[in-house]
Amino acid sequence: MTGHYAPGARLKEEHLAAELAVSRTPVRAALQRLAGEGMAVAVANRGIFVAEWTEQDIAEVFELRSLLEPHAAGLAAERASPGQVAEFKLLNERLEAAAASAAPGRIAEIQSINNRFHRLLITAAGAPRLRAMSESLVDMPVIIGSFYFYTDAEILRSLAHHRDIAFAIELRDRDYAEQATRLHLKATYELFMRRRRDRAGLANTSTGGVPGPD
Repeated sequence: MTGHYAPGARLKEEHLAAELAVSRTPVRAALQRLAGEGMAVAVANRGIFVAEWTEQDIAEVFELRSLLEPHAAGLAAERASPGQVAEFKLLNERLEAAAASAAPGRIAEIQSINNRFHRLLITAAGAPRLRAMSESLVDMPVIIGSFYFYTDAEILRSLAHHRDIAFAIELRDRDYAEQATRLHLKATYELFMRRRRDRAGLANTSTGGVPGPD
C-alpha cells in the first residue's frame, strides 16, 4: 500500500522472510492472501509479483463506487437506525482524533476508521444485494492504502465530507446524502490520481527514465 515494493516487483519468500525476521511459512501464507486480495499476482513458474493497477482499473473502481455508494447513502438517510446515525457521528469523532494524533500508527487508524464509515454507509442502506455488490469495492487494498499519501489538509477535507454525509443522514435527506457522497467520491478519485501521477513523476525523475504507458 505504501509503495515500498514497486508495481511489478517480484516478491521472493526467502528475501521477505529474512527482511521480516520470520520463517518462510507465514510469508508464503501472506503472499497467497495478497494474491487473493488483488495486491499481488501469482504467475505460473515465475513467482508472485506486486500487482500493477492501471489508471483504467482505478477509474473503473471509482465509477462503480460512484454509482452504488450514493444510492446506499440515500437509502441510509431513509432507513438508518438511531444507533447507526449515532455511530456515524462517533466514527467521525474518532477520525478527527486520529487526524490530530502524532502516534506512529496514525495512518493505519485513519484507514481503519474510514473503511468502517463506508461499510456502515452500505450496511445502513438495508439492501442486501447492494451491500454484496459494494463491499468488495470499499475493501480493495489499493483504495484503502490511499491515506498513506494524503497531506494533513487532505485528511481534514475528507473528514469534512464525512460530516456532511452523516449530517444528511441525520436529517433524513436522501438527495443531500446522495449528493454529499457523490462529491466525496469524486474528490477522492481526483486526489488519488493526482498523488499517483506525482509519485510516478518522482520515481521517474529519480531513475532518470521516461514514463511508460500505464
